[in-house]
Amino acid sequence: MALLASAQFAVCFTSCKASSEKPVASETVSPTVDSVSADSVSAEARPAVKAQVSKSDRALVESMLAKAASQKKSTAGEWMLYFGKQLAGIPYIGGTLDRGSEEELIVNLHELDCTTYVEQVAALTMCAQKGETSFDDFCEHLRHIRYINGDIEYAKRQHYFTAWIDDNVKEGIVTDIQGPNPPFSAVQTVNVNWMTTHQSSYKMLSAHPEWVAGIRELEQSVNGRKWRYIPKDKIYNTALMRQTIKDGDIIVILTNKKGLDTTHIGMASWHADGLHLLNASAIHKKVIDEPMTLRTYMSKHPVQIGIRVCRMK
Repeated sequence: MALLASAQFAVCFTSCKASSEKPVASETVSPTVDSVSADSVSAEARPAVKAQVSKSDRALVESMLAKAASQKKSTAGEWMLYFGKQLAGIPYIGGTLDRGSEEELIVNLHELDCTTYVEQVAALTMCAQKGETSFDDFCEHLRHIRYINGDIEYAKRQHYFTAWIDDNVKEGIVTDIQGPNPPFSAVQTVNVNWMTTHQSSYKMLSAHPEWVAGIRELEQSVNGRKWRYIPKDKIYNTALMRQTIKDGDIIVILTNKKGLDTTHIGMASWHADGLHLLNASAIHKKVIDEPMTLRTYMSKHPVQIGIRVCRMK
């Protein structure tokens, strides 16, 4: 069994199969310049960013965005569920961001773990909200969702999901839901060090010991900080919960495992019997709308203590 490459999921284990389709050689896409509006910069003038992507993944992104152009959705959450459900059945494969020797923007919609699933659905959602249909636009959003300030570097990838939320709030991509109380009746004080104390578990980090200082800085950027969360035994099927958590919200499952902050993520999916999790599941080995309610699912995992919630803008 292999340890998943992202720190926030280090407590999850999976047998990672070889990719059924090898990516083509890295191609260049041209996201917009951060400091200049997209409308004022021609595609030729945009800074080139390498993206590792197969022809079928590029075609899938473009096809999904083209179909979305004819859809009418009023909220980001509706778009998140719309795109998320289109990927149902895609195999769960961990470690797809860490197969190479150098950091690149990886686009892979045919092999998903819980992070890459949510990130790429979020990028599709941002495109749909803006009426964008190009692969370049998708990559531009994805690099900002996945990396601090959109800088494609290993130490800037948001390996800890606490850092992911923090940076995406700063970039105006998500809102961190911290109330009301109840149900946000508990507080997590973050203290992460899993990556710097388990370097051998990370292929790229082991190959580049010079990156450890950057990872330690990432850990220190969130350590000691406090955020409110909903305890798992308070996840009820009530009017208050339905008002607090909306369909398509990003659900972040917290852990009490030493050195970690979170253990799994997915999207809120309300059913008649309560809140469920639309997610890339290591248990089911595919993207699935979990048949169990989230409360029941979490009751089976002692290390899971509750959830944080963030919402695409």
